[in-house]
Amino acid sequence: MTTHKIRRMLLPLALMILVLISVALSVYIWMNPSRYERESKVSTTSSNSTLATRSVDDVYLPTQLIYTNTKGKQALLINKNVSLVSQFKDQMRKWRATSISKVRVTSAKSYTALLNGEESYVLNFPDSVTISMFNTVFKQNLQNFRSSEFSRIVIPVNDTDHLYLLNDNHHSIYSVRLKNKSLSSLSAVLRTDKVKEIPVKMTYTKNNTYLDYTGAVKMQQYSYLMSKLAASELANRLLDADGNSTVSVHNRNGKQEYTTGSFKRMTVNPKVGTVYFEDYSDSGETRQLSLRSQLQKSYTHLASLGVPMDNIRYYGFDDTSNSVIYRSYVEGFPIFNQTENGDVRIQMTTNGLDRYYFSLYSLQVPVPTTGKQQAVTLPSSESVLKQLEAAGYHSSKIGRIELGYQWSQNKSSKLVIDLTPTYYVDYNGSWRTYTSMLNGS
Repeated sequence: MTTHKIRRMLLPLALMILVLISVALSVYIWMNPSRYERESKVSTTSSNSTLATRSVDDVYLPTQLIYTNTKGKQALLINKNVSLVSQFKDQMRKWRATSISKVRVTSAKSYTALLNGEESYVLNFPDSVTISMFNTVFKQNLQNFRSSEFSRIVIPVNDTDHLYLLNDNHHSIYSVRLKNKSLSSLSAVLRTDKVKEIPVKMTYTKNNTYLDYTGAVKMQQYSYLMSKLAASELANRLLDADGNSTVSVHNRNGKQEYTTGSFKRMTVNPKVGTVYFEDYSDSGETRQLSLRSQLQKSYTHLASLGVPMDNIRYYGFDDTSNSVIYRSYVEGFPIFNQTENGDVRIQMTTNGLDRYYFSLYSLQVPVPTTGKQQAVTLPSSESVLKQLEAAGYHSSKIGRIELGYQWSQNKSSKLVIDLTPTYYVDYNGSWRTYTSMLNGS
Protein backbone atom coordinates (compact mmCIF):
# COMPACT_ATOMS: atom_id res chain seq x y z
CA MET A 1 0.00 0.00 0.00
CA THR A 2 1.40 3.36 -1.02
CA THR A 3 2.15 6.16 1.40
CA HIS A 4 -0.42 8.33 -0.34
CA LYS A 5 -3.23 5.78 0.26
CA ILE A 6 -2.25 5.38 3.94
CA ARG A 7 -2.45 9.14 4.45
CA ARG A 8 -5.90 9.22 2.80
CA MET A 9 -7.14 6.56 5.24
CA LEU A 10 -5.58 8.06 8.36
CA LEU A 11 -6.87 11.60 7.80
CA PRO A 12 -10.61 10.80 8.23
CA LEU A 13 -9.79 8.57 11.21
CA ALA A 14 -7.81 11.34 12.91
CA LEU A 15 -10.60 13.84 12.29
CA MET A 16 -13.15 11.43 13.77
CA ILE A 17 -11.03 10.97 16.91
CA LEU A 18 -10.68 14.74 17.35
CA VAL A 19 -14.45 15.22 16.99
CA LEU A 20 -15.11 12.53 19.62
CA ILE A 21 -12.63 14.13 22.03
CA SER A 22 -14.22 17.54 21.49
CA VAL A 23 -17.71 16.18 22.16
CA ALA A 24 -16.54 14.35 25.29
CA LEU A 25 -14.89 17.50 26.69
CA SER A 26 -18.00 19.57 25.95
CA VAL A 27 -20.25 17.10 27.78
CA TYR A 28 -17.85 17.05 30.72
CA ILE A 29 -17.89 20.85 30.98
CA TRP A 30 -21.67 21.04 30.67
CA MET A 31 -22.13 18.45 33.40
CA ASN A 32 -19.48 19.96 35.69
CA PRO A 33 -19.59 23.76 35.27
CA SER A 34 -18.70 24.63 38.85
CA ARG A 35 -15.63 22.41 38.84
CA TYR A 36 -14.53 23.83 35.53
CA GLU A 37 -14.80 27.40 36.78
CA ARG A 38 -12.97 26.57 39.98
CA GLU A 39 -10.07 24.93 38.15
CA SER A 40 -9.84 27.86 35.73
CA LYS A 41 -9.53 30.29 38.62
CA VAL A 42 -6.86 28.27 40.35
CA SER A 43 -4.78 27.94 37.19
CA THR A 44 -4.53 31.70 36.74
CA THR A 45 -3.55 32.50 40.32
CA SER A 46 -0.04 33.70 41.01
CA SER A 47 1.71 36.28 43.13
CA ASN A 48 1.57 38.73 40.26
CA SER A 49 -1.98 38.00 39.10
CA THR A 50 -4.94 40.29 39.61
CA LEU A 51 -6.27 39.70 43.12
CA ALA A 52 -9.90 38.66 43.50
CA THR A 53 -11.50 41.17 45.85
CA ARG A 54 -14.91 42.28 46.99
CA SER A 55 -16.04 45.75 46.04
CA VAL A 56 -15.89 48.51 48.63
CA ASP A 57 -19.69 48.72 48.77
CA ASP A 58 -19.88 45.05 49.81
CA VAL A 59 -17.19 45.38 52.49
CA TYR A 60 -18.89 48.45 53.98
CA LEU A 61 -22.44 47.13 53.92
CA PRO A 62 -24.49 47.25 57.13
CA THR A 63 -24.45 43.89 58.90
CA GLN A 64 -27.87 43.85 60.61
CA LEU A 65 -31.47 44.41 59.57
CA ILE A 66 -33.93 45.16 62.38
CA TYR A 67 -37.70 45.47 61.93
CA THR A 68 -40.01 47.21 64.41
CA ASN A 69 -43.69 46.25 63.99
CA THR A 70 -46.85 48.25 64.70
CA LYS A 71 -46.75 47.17 68.35
CA GLY A 72 -43.16 48.24 68.88
CA LYS A 73 -41.75 44.71 68.95
CA GLN A 74 -38.35 44.38 67.32
CA ALA A 75 -36.73 41.46 65.49
CA LEU A 76 -33.39 40.80 63.79
CA LEU A 77 -34.23 39.47 60.31
CA ILE A 78 -32.09 36.73 58.73
CA ASN A 79 -32.39 34.60 55.60
CA LYS A 80 -29.79 31.83 55.24
CA ASN A 81 -30.20 31.71 51.48
CA VAL A 82 -30.24 35.42 50.65
CA SER A 83 -28.57 38.45 52.22
CA LEU A 84 -31.48 40.68 53.21
CA VAL A 85 -29.11 43.62 53.70
CA SER A 86 -27.93 43.21 50.10
CA GLN A 87 -31.56 43.14 48.98
CA PHE A 88 -32.09 46.49 50.71
CA LYS A 89 -28.95 47.88 49.12
CA ASP A 90 -30.13 46.93 45.64
CA GLN A 91 -33.52 48.54 46.26
CA MET A 92 -32.09 51.70 47.83
CA ARG A 93 -29.85 52.24 44.83
CA LYS A 94 -33.03 52.80 42.81
CA TRP A 95 -34.04 55.68 45.09
CA ARG A 96 -32.65 59.17 44.56
CA ALA A 97 -31.43 61.14 47.55
CA THR A 98 -32.06 64.79 46.67
CA SER A 99 -30.96 66.57 49.85
CA ILE A 100 -29.77 66.10 53.42
CA SER A 101 -30.28 68.23 56.52
CA LYS A 102 -29.35 67.94 60.17
CA VAL A 103 -32.29 67.47 62.51
CA ARG A 104 -32.34 69.39 65.79
CA VAL A 105 -32.60 66.76 68.52
CA THR A 106 -33.17 68.03 72.04
CA SER A 107 -32.84 64.82 74.04
CA ALA A 108 -31.85 61.17 74.05
CA LYS A 109 -35.55 60.39 74.37
CA SER A 110 -36.29 61.96 70.99
CA TYR A 111 -33.40 60.03 69.44
CA THR A 112 -34.70 56.75 70.91
CA ALA A 113 -38.19 57.48 69.61
CA LEU A 114 -36.91 57.55 66.02
CA LEU A 115 -34.55 54.60 66.55
CA ASN A 116 -37.40 52.44 67.84
CA GLY A 117 -40.16 53.96 65.72
CA GLU A 118 -43.08 51.65 64.88
CA GLU A 119 -43.23 50.17 61.39
CA SER A 120 -39.67 50.89 60.41
CA TYR A 121 -36.52 49.10 59.30
CA VAL A 122 -33.10 49.83 60.75
CA LEU A 123 -29.85 48.94 58.97
CA ASN A 124 -27.06 48.77 61.54
CA PHE A 125 -23.36 49.21 60.82
CA PRO A 126 -20.94 47.68 63.37
CA ASP A 127 -19.39 51.13 63.86
CA SER A 128 -19.46 54.64 62.44
CA VAL A 129 -19.05 55.34 58.74
CA THR A 130 -19.30 58.63 56.87
CA ILE A 131 -22.03 60.05 54.66
CA SER A 132 -19.48 59.89 51.86
CA MET A 133 -19.46 56.10 52.36
CA PHE A 134 -23.27 56.14 52.26
CA ASN A 135 -22.95 57.67 48.80
CA THR A 136 -20.53 54.94 47.73
CA VAL A 137 -22.51 51.98 49.06
CA PHE A 138 -25.94 53.13 47.91
CA LYS A 139 -24.90 55.01 44.75
CA GLN A 140 -26.11 58.42 45.87
CA ASN A 141 -24.63 61.89 45.47
CA LEU A 142 -25.29 63.87 48.63
CA GLN A 143 -23.02 66.91 48.65
CA ASN A 144 -23.43 68.20 52.20
CA PHE A 145 -22.11 66.65 55.45
CA ARG A 146 -19.94 64.19 53.48
CA SER A 147 -17.46 63.83 56.36
CA SER A 148 -20.16 63.53 59.04
CA GLU A 149 -20.49 60.19 60.77
CA PHE A 150 -23.43 57.85 61.36
CA SER A 151 -23.92 54.16 62.16
CA ARG A 152 -27.63 53.45 61.54
CA ILE A 153 -30.12 53.96 58.74
CA VAL A 154 -33.77 54.23 59.77
CA ILE A 155 -36.29 53.61 56.98
CA PRO A 156 -39.89 54.37 58.02
CA VAL A 157 -42.38 52.22 56.13
CA ASN A 158 -45.13 54.84 55.86
CA ASP A 159 -42.91 57.82 54.99
CA THR A 160 -42.45 57.80 51.22
CA ASP A 161 -40.06 60.75 51.14
CA HIS A 162 -37.37 60.22 53.79
CA LEU A 163 -34.84 58.02 55.49
CA TYR A 164 -32.71 58.99 58.48
CA LEU A 165 -29.02 58.59 59.28
CA LEU A 166 -28.35 58.27 63.00
CA ASN A 167 -25.12 58.90 64.90
CA ASP A 168 -25.17 57.49 68.44
CA ASN A 169 -22.52 59.97 69.56
CA HIS A 170 -24.47 62.91 70.99
CA HIS A 171 -27.63 61.52 69.30
CA SER A 172 -27.23 63.29 65.95
CA ILE A 173 -29.83 62.73 63.21
CA TYR A 174 -29.62 63.55 59.50
CA SER A 175 -32.79 63.60 57.40
CA VAL A 176 -32.39 62.52 53.76
CA ARG A 177 -35.12 63.52 51.31
CA LEU A 178 -35.83 60.90 48.65
CA LYS A 179 -37.49 60.41 45.31
CA ASN A 180 -38.72 57.04 43.99
CA LYS A 181 -38.72 55.46 47.45
CA SER A 182 -40.57 52.13 47.47
CA LEU A 183 -40.45 49.01 49.64
CA SER A 184 -42.98 46.99 47.65
CA SER A 185 -40.45 44.67 45.99
CA LEU A 186 -38.82 43.96 49.35
CA SER A 187 -42.11 43.01 51.00
CA ALA A 188 -42.32 39.74 49.07
CA VAL A 189 -38.74 38.86 50.05
CA LEU A 190 -39.38 39.61 53.72
CA ARG A 191 -42.67 37.66 53.87
CA THR A 192 -41.20 34.28 52.89
CA ASP A 193 -41.00 31.48 55.46
CA LYS A 194 -37.23 31.40 54.96
CA VAL A 195 -36.87 34.67 56.87
CA LYS A 196 -35.95 33.99 60.50
CA GLU A 197 -36.94 36.50 63.19
CA ILE A 198 -34.82 36.74 66.33
CA PRO A 199 -36.50 38.87 69.04
CA VAL A 200 -34.27 41.82 70.01
CA LYS A 201 -34.47 45.24 71.61
CA MET A 202 -32.35 48.27 70.79
CA THR A 203 -31.53 50.39 73.83
CA TYR A 204 -29.87 53.79 73.60
CA THR A 205 -27.89 54.94 76.63
CA LYS A 206 -24.77 57.03 77.25
CA ASN A 207 -24.17 57.76 73.55
CA ASN A 208 -24.32 54.08 72.60
CA THR A 209 -26.98 51.75 71.21
CA TYR A 210 -27.00 48.20 72.57
CA LEU A 211 -28.72 45.28 70.86
CA ASP A 212 -30.21 42.94 73.45
CA TYR A 213 -31.43 39.45 72.55
CA THR A 214 -34.60 39.25 74.60
CA GLY A 215 -35.10 35.48 74.48
CA ALA A 216 -33.22 32.24 73.94
CA VAL A 217 -31.47 32.17 70.56
CA LYS A 218 -31.02 29.02 68.48
CA MET A 219 -28.12 29.20 66.04
CA GLN A 220 -26.51 26.71 63.69
CA GLN A 221 -22.95 25.43 64.00
CA TYR A 222 -20.83 25.43 60.85
CA SER A 223 -17.62 23.87 59.62
CA TYR A 224 -15.41 25.15 56.78
CA LEU A 225 -12.39 23.93 54.93
CA MET A 226 -9.47 26.18 55.75
CA SER A 227 -7.17 27.81 53.22
CA LYS A 228 -3.74 29.24 53.97
CA LEU A 229 -1.73 31.94 52.24
CA ALA A 230 1.87 31.05 51.44
CA ALA A 231 4.16 33.35 53.45
CA SER A 232 6.74 33.48 50.65
CA GLU A 233 4.15 34.51 48.06
CA LEU A 234 2.77 37.09 50.46
CA ALA A 235 6.26 38.47 51.05
CA ASN A 236 6.80 38.89 47.30
CA ARG A 237 3.48 40.70 46.98
CA LEU A 238 3.99 43.12 49.87
CA LEU A 239 7.75 43.63 49.78
CA ASP A 240 8.59 43.15 46.09
CA ALA A 241 5.58 44.50 44.22
CA ASP A 242 7.68 45.72 41.28
CA GLY A 243 9.78 42.53 41.07
CA ASN A 244 13.05 44.46 41.34
CA SER A 245 13.79 44.13 45.06
CA THR A 246 15.65 41.47 47.01
CA VAL A 247 13.63 39.93 49.84
CA SER A 248 15.64 38.53 52.76
CA VAL A 249 14.25 36.13 55.37
CA HIS A 250 15.57 35.48 58.89
CA ASN A 251 14.34 33.37 61.79
CA ARG A 252 14.13 35.39 65.00
CA ASN A 253 12.74 33.97 68.26
CA GLY A 254 10.62 31.40 66.45
CA LYS A 255 9.26 33.92 63.94
CA GLN A 256 10.08 34.45 60.26
CA GLU A 257 11.12 38.00 59.41
CA TYR A 258 11.05 39.12 55.76
CA THR A 259 12.69 42.43 54.81
CA THR A 260 13.55 44.45 51.74
CA GLY A 261 15.96 47.32 52.31
CA SER A 262 15.17 49.23 55.49
CA PHE A 263 11.66 50.39 54.65
CA LYS A 264 9.45 47.31 54.75
CA ARG A 265 9.27 44.37 57.13
CA MET A 266 6.91 41.42 57.39
CA THR A 267 6.92 39.18 60.47
CA VAL A 268 5.15 35.80 60.39
CA ASN A 269 4.35 33.80 63.51
CA PRO A 270 4.13 30.22 62.14
CA LYS A 271 2.64 28.82 65.37
CA VAL A 272 -0.57 30.84 65.11
CA GLY A 273 -0.35 31.89 61.44
CA THR A 274 -0.43 35.65 62.02
CA VAL A 275 1.27 38.32 59.93
CA TYR A 276 2.51 41.74 61.05
CA PHE A 277 3.58 44.05 58.22
CA GLU A 278 5.22 47.48 58.53
CA ASP A 279 5.87 49.96 55.73
CA TYR A 280 8.24 52.84 56.55
CA SER A 281 8.71 54.03 52.96
CA ASP A 282 6.63 57.20 53.56
CA SER A 283 7.68 57.62 57.18
CA GLY A 284 8.23 61.22 58.21
CA GLU A 285 5.71 62.64 55.76
CA THR A 286 2.91 64.40 57.63
CA ARG A 287 -0.57 63.50 56.39
CA GLN A 288 -4.08 64.38 57.47
CA LEU A 289 -6.20 61.34 58.29
CA SER A 290 -9.94 61.83 58.58
CA LEU A 291 -12.25 58.87 59.11
CA ARG A 292 -13.49 59.40 55.56
CA SER A 293 -10.00 59.02 54.06
CA GLN A 294 -9.02 56.14 56.33
CA LEU A 295 -12.06 54.07 55.40
CA GLN A 296 -11.27 54.47 51.72
CA LYS A 297 -7.50 53.98 51.95
CA SER A 298 -7.66 51.05 54.35
CA TYR A 299 -9.92 49.21 51.90
CA THR A 300 -7.25 49.69 49.19
CA HIS A 301 -4.61 48.27 51.55
CA LEU A 302 -6.90 45.37 52.50
CA ALA A 303 -7.47 44.46 48.85
CA SER A 304 -3.72 44.49 48.19
CA LEU A 305 -2.99 41.84 50.83
CA GLY A 306 -4.41 38.98 48.82
CA VAL A 307 -6.51 37.82 51.77
CA PRO A 308 -9.68 36.02 50.56
CA MET A 309 -12.43 38.60 51.04
CA ASP A 310 -15.56 36.50 50.52
CA ASN A 311 -16.61 36.85 54.16
CA ILE A 312 -14.79 40.04 55.20
CA ARG A 313 -16.76 43.09 56.36
CA TYR A 314 -15.95 46.39 58.04
CA TYR A 315 -16.12 45.99 61.81
CA GLY A 316 -15.02 49.30 63.31
CA PHE A 317 -12.48 52.02 63.90
CA ASP A 318 -10.10 51.96 66.88
CA ASP A 319 -9.42 55.54 68.00
CA THR A 320 -6.61 54.46 70.32
CA SER A 321 -4.42 52.87 67.63
CA ASN A 322 -5.87 54.75 64.64
CA SER A 323 -6.77 51.43 62.99
CA VAL A 324 -9.59 50.35 60.70
CA ILE A 325 -10.78 46.88 61.74
CA TYR A 326 -12.29 44.18 59.54
CA ARG A 327 -13.70 40.77 60.47
CA SER A 328 -15.02 37.70 58.71
CA TYR A 329 -18.79 37.26 58.98
CA VAL A 330 -21.23 34.37 58.65
CA GLU A 331 -24.93 35.23 58.14
CA GLY A 332 -24.34 38.71 59.50
CA PHE A 333 -22.56 37.52 62.67
CA PRO A 334 -18.85 38.27 63.29
CA ILE A 335 -16.20 35.56 63.71
CA PHE A 336 -13.77 35.83 66.63
CA ASN A 337 -10.51 34.04 67.57
CA GLN A 338 -9.12 33.87 64.03
CA THR A 339 -6.13 35.83 65.37
CA GLU A 340 -5.31 37.05 68.88
CA ASN A 341 -7.70 39.92 68.25
CA GLY A 342 -9.85 37.94 65.85
CA ASP A 343 -9.63 40.59 63.15
CA VAL A 344 -7.71 42.27 60.33
CA ARG A 345 -6.25 45.64 61.30
CA ILE A 346 -5.05 48.36 58.96
CA GLN A 347 -3.21 51.16 60.77
CA MET A 348 -2.18 54.42 59.12
CA THR A 349 -0.36 57.04 61.17
CA THR A 350 -0.13 60.77 60.60
CA ASN A 351 3.66 60.52 60.12
CA GLY A 352 3.36 58.21 57.10
CA LEU A 353 3.77 54.78 58.74
CA ASP A 354 1.46 51.91 57.66
CA ARG A 355 0.95 48.68 59.60
CA TYR A 356 -1.17 45.61 58.74
CA TYR A 357 -2.06 42.78 61.08
CA PHE A 358 -3.93 39.72 59.79
CA SER A 359 -3.99 35.92 59.53
CA LEU A 360 -2.64 33.56 56.90
CA TYR A 361 -5.73 31.40 57.46
CA SER A 362 -9.20 31.97 56.03
CA LEU A 363 -12.43 30.08 55.38
CA GLN A 364 -12.73 28.33 52.04
CA VAL A 365 -15.89 26.26 51.49
CA PRO A 366 -18.48 24.93 53.98
CA VAL A 367 -18.53 21.25 54.87
CA PRO A 368 -21.20 19.20 56.70
CA THR A 369 -21.18 19.91 60.42
CA THR A 370 -19.53 17.17 62.43
CA GLY A 371 -20.75 15.88 65.77
CA LYS A 372 -24.21 15.11 67.11
CA GLN A 373 -25.22 18.66 68.00
CA GLN A 374 -25.57 20.86 64.93
CA ALA A 375 -27.48 23.70 66.60
CA VAL A 376 -26.76 25.63 69.78
CA THR A 377 -29.36 27.35 71.96
CA LEU A 378 -28.00 30.38 73.79
CA PRO A 379 -29.67 32.29 76.65
CA SER A 380 -30.90 35.86 76.38
CA SER A 381 -28.25 38.57 76.64
CA GLU A 382 -29.91 39.80 79.86
CA SER A 383 -29.44 36.34 81.37
CA VAL A 384 -25.78 36.39 80.32
CA LEU A 385 -25.27 39.76 81.99
CA LYS A 386 -26.87 38.56 85.24
CA GLN A 387 -24.70 35.43 85.27
CA LEU A 388 -21.55 37.49 84.78
CA GLU A 389 -22.48 39.91 87.56
CA ALA A 390 -23.30 36.98 89.86
CA ALA A 391 -19.85 35.54 89.08
CA GLY A 392 -18.23 38.75 90.33
CA TYR A 393 -17.63 40.71 87.11
CA HIS A 394 -18.12 44.45 87.45
CA SER A 395 -20.92 45.82 85.26
CA SER A 396 -18.93 49.05 84.80
CA LYS A 397 -16.25 47.08 82.93
CA ILE A 398 -18.71 45.19 80.73
CA GLY A 399 -19.17 46.84 77.34
CA ARG A 400 -21.00 45.26 74.43
CA ILE A 401 -22.30 41.71 74.55
CA GLU A 402 -22.23 40.47 70.98
CA LEU A 403 -23.57 37.32 69.36
CA GLY A 404 -20.93 35.80 67.11
CA TYR A 405 -18.99 32.70 66.09
CA GLN A 406 -15.95 31.21 67.79
CA TRP A 407 -13.24 30.01 65.38
CA SER A 408 -11.65 26.74 66.54
CA GLN A 409 -9.67 23.87 65.05
CA ASN A 410 -11.71 20.75 64.27
CA LYS A 411 -10.57 17.84 66.47
CA SER A 412 -10.71 15.33 63.61
CA SER A 413 -9.04 17.32 60.84
CA LYS A 414 -6.45 20.09 60.78
CA LEU A 415 -7.91 21.26 57.48
CA VAL A 416 -11.33 22.03 58.98
CA ILE A 417 -12.40 25.00 61.11
CA ASP A 418 -15.47 24.77 63.35
CA LEU A 419 -17.59 27.86 63.93
CA THR A 420 -19.54 27.65 67.18
CA PRO A 421 -22.13 30.31 68.06
CA THR A 422 -21.64 32.02 71.40
CA TYR A 423 -21.78 35.38 73.14
CA TYR A 424 -18.66 37.53 73.18
CA VAL A 425 -18.26 40.10 75.93
CA ASP A 426 -16.16 43.24 75.65
CA TYR A 427 -14.78 43.18 79.18
CA ASN A 428 -12.26 45.78 80.21
CA GLY A 429 -11.28 46.32 76.57
CA SER A 430 -10.86 42.64 75.55
CA TRP A 431 -13.28 40.24 73.82
CA ARG A 432 -13.94 37.01 75.73
CA THR A 433 -16.60 34.32 75.45
CA TYR A 434 -19.14 34.47 78.26
CA THR A 435 -18.56 30.76 78.99
CA SER A 436 -14.80 31.24 79.46
CA MET A 437 -15.53 34.11 81.85
CA LEU A 438 -17.98 32.01 83.85
CA ASN A 439 -15.49 29.12 83.92
CA GLY A 440 -12.71 31.44 85.05
CA SER A 441 -10.50 30.59 82.07
